Order: sequence, then C-alpha cells, then structure tokens
Amino acid sequence: MKVLVTGSNGFIGSALVERLIAAGHEVRCLVRRTSDLTWLQGLPVEYVEADLNDAQDLGRIVRGAERIYHLAGVTKSRDAAGYLQGNYQTTVQLLEACRACGRPDLRFVYVSSQAAAGPSGAAAVEEEDPPRPISLYGRAKLRAEEAVTAYAQEHFATIVRPPSVYGPRDRDIFVYFKAVALGVLLLPGDGGQQISLVHVDDLVDGIILAGETGQARGRVYFLSADDPSDWRSFGAAIADALHKKPLVLRVPLFLMPPVAFFSMLGGRVTGKPALLNRDKVAEMRQPGWVCSNARARRELGFRPRIGLEAGVAATAAWYRKMGWL
Repeated sequence: MKVLVTGSNGFIGSALVERLIAAGHEVRCLVRRTSDLTWLQGLPVEYVEADLNDAQDLGRIVRGAERIYHLAGVTKSRDAAGYLQGNYQTTVQLLEACRACGRPDLRFVYVSSQAAAGPSGAAAVEEEDPPRPISLYGRAKLRAEEAVTAYAQEHFATIVRPPSVYGPRDRDIFVYFKAVALGVLLLPGDGGQQISLVHVDDLVDGIILAGETGQARGRVYFLSADDPSDWRSFGAAIADALHKKPLVLRVPLFLMPPVAFFSMLGGRVTGKPALLNRDKVAEMRQPGWVCSNARARRELGFRPRIGLEAGVAATAAWYRKMGWL
C-alpha cells in the first residue's frame, strides 16, 4: 500500500513511518527543504519536498496515495494567525488536494490533539462532550477537525486526539527527565493535576487502527493510556527509572503569570515563541486533562500495551543510550 505521512520527521511521525515500513507499506514522507531528517536516515522511504500551503505541490504528493496520515502542524507560535496557518489552513489545503485527486479508496487520518477538546472536570472528557479549547493551539486544532469532519461526509476521514505523548525521541516531556537527572523535580502547584498520557508506540497502534477500521469514518477518538496519572506520579516514575532522589520543588501557580509575562517579553525580543505563555498557564490551572479511550477500545480494538513505569523506564534508557542524559 502507498502511504503519505506529513510531519514524518518528527517524534510521532518517525515512529509511525517505521511501523508502516515494518508492515510492508511504501511510505512517502512530506518534508521541507530545511527539515531535520535525523530520525528517517537509512529508512527506505520516498522523500517529497513540498509546502502544505502550495496547492500544486499537494496535488503532486497525494497522487497515488491510498492512506494519508496528517501529523504536520504548528505547536508553538507567537500569535493566533501562526496557529491557524500551521494547523487549520494547511489541513484545508491538503483536504482540497485529496478531493481533487478523485481516488475513492483514499483514507485520511488527522492527528489532532486533546487540546482541541479542552480540559476535564471531575470526569474524563469523552468524544461526545462539547469541545472547550482554552488555548490558541487548541482552537486552531478544533477548526482543522471541523474541516476534516466536513470532508468525511463524502470521503473516508477520521480524527485521533492524543493527550501528552512520551517516549524515545520526544523533546518536550524530556525536560522532566533532564531535570530529575540533575536532581530536581519541578511540580506545578502541588503536582496533583490529573493527566492522561500515552506512550508513542501505543499511539502509533491507535493511529493505524483508525485508518484501517471502516467504522472510524467521520469519528473522533481519544488515544490514551487506560488510567490517568498526575505530575507527582510521573515524576516518581522518572526518578525510579533514573535511580534518583530529586529535590521536589513545588512552583505556586500564582507565580506563573508574571513568569509567563517575562517569557513572552523575551520572545518578542528574540522573535521566537515563548516557552511559557498565557495559554500554558491557563492549562496548568485546570483541575485535569483526562480523556477516556473507551470509544477507541470499543470501535477500533485499541489496547494500550505499555504501562507507565515500563514506558518511562524504556524512555529513560533510550535517553541515556543517546547521550541526552
């Protein structure tokens, strides 16, 4: 089968590419001229340099594809326009190219985010719940989801929403591993915020299942571990994996807004997105970010295989092997 993967050189995308190759598929990787291809080196893939904003480019790269896994997106931007351009508008362009190719057997899988649904309350968020995104990123992802849902009225398309993803090659949650390795565990507030997590290998399982299950057309799926965690438990698992007893520092949430202000001010000076901004502070203040994978289990046969302790231990071992820790 011929498969196109956008965002193929990233953390999740490269893991998906490896799995697709192992299954015997011909994989076409959409990359930019400036893309870092470290995680794709040596793999038997077809590289296609293209711009997701260029309709002619997209028409060329979707031609012949039977599956499209759309992972490319913008997770950090200085403003709403950047998030919309990198998530919503590029998705619309890609969907238009899919319509124009006229291939009835083409299946489109959009990898969205739990951010599109918003935070949870006392109960885990489910797909039927009205979305309540609280960040610019989440709202842009939701706009893209709406475009995919409209496309699915006439063609096969489905949406998956990962929560926080960890595993080898990740650089976002890696900061927690690095801090613990240095002997410090920073916890937002008391560290008790409930969160859903998923190991990258389990997530890839779910992404592929979504593309291969006929019932998935027009549906949305949360792909998470079966049980929620919290930042205290996650930090403890990292400490056990690294054989460390870190100093636990709780950062009061009321200190976050001024820190975010200066981080954003620094971003304006450097021209780069701030590491901590108002949206991140708003996310930290929520009681939880927990989602239910019940629909994915029921309709896709999704079964997470990697428990938190085993997943964190394997991830820590990879970081050490690569010299990151």
